[in-house]
Amino acid sequence: MLLPTVGIEQIFKLPYTGEDFKLLRHDPINMPSIPHAHKHDFYMLLVIDQGSGTHTIDFKEHIVHNKMVFFLAPGQAHQWELSEKTSGYQLMFSQKFMLPGSLRLPFFNLSSSPVLALKNNQYPDLVQELEQILKELTTPRQFETELIQTRLQIVLILLKRWYSDCFDLQDSTTDNRLINNFLALLDKHYAAHSEVSFYAAELHVTANYLNQICRKKSGITAGDLIRERILLEAKRMLTLTNLDIKEIAYSLGFNDTSYFSRFFRKNTSVSPQQFRKTNN
Repeated sequence: MLLPTVGIEQIFKLPYTGEDFKLLRHDPINMPSIPHAHKHDFYMLLVIDQGSGTHTIDFKEHIVHNKMVFFLAPGQAHQWELSEKTSGYQLMFSQKFMLPGSLRLPFFNLSSSPVLALKNNQYPDLVQELEQILKELTTPRQFETELIQTRLQIVLILLKRWYSDCFDLQDSTTDNRLINNFLALLDKHYAAHSEVSFYAAELHVTANYLNQICRKKSGITAGDLIRERILLEAKRMLTLTNLDIKEIAYSLGFNDTSYFSRFFRKNTSVSPQQFRKTNN
């Protein structure tokens, strides 16, 4: 049985009103400790003004510093241990709240860093936009939703600009388009297709070329990225569901439970059972 997915309304312990957007100013943060991993059905930005601690996203621990942003996509597992004086903003929104045709956002790719350290001149610009959104939320007026959607778009574009500069991304290059299209396909088909040849055929390139571009851009091959995606989902299911090992193996395309266990142990050095026990 699946454990519950946390929705926006549960964050605020309010009856669901159909809202697909929330912004909260933390001064200080209202929930400094989330010791157990859970997942959301919405996008989230955690903007740190001042604070310390750790934020674990998809089982990778990140150190919290002043003036940084954490990015969380729907379905990702996360938990945190923050200092009680941590301050900043928590922005939550659904896919349907975003404006149609929203630009592809690199920080929500599972293979990308979920953390961005802001420069001193960037943080005030971000806060200015967030405070304008808070103003709209506290004094509702005509066209409030449309204006908030537009301001959200501005926030995301600013973050995309800074993120692209920080990680030297050029969305217009052929290689980056290929990688992004591969990752999008992988997110849809990882459970059914673990062969590089399948994705190469879908992208109209050779398997060798896809491996070459992936290694050039990410440091690992397409095959490695496929294995990482399957492994990530296995970790999520072991932590966030009550499915038994056989059910998890089958849902990830393994017909043999023992083969799944060997695959998991080879890549984590622990068995699926040990990983579940440690993370629950």
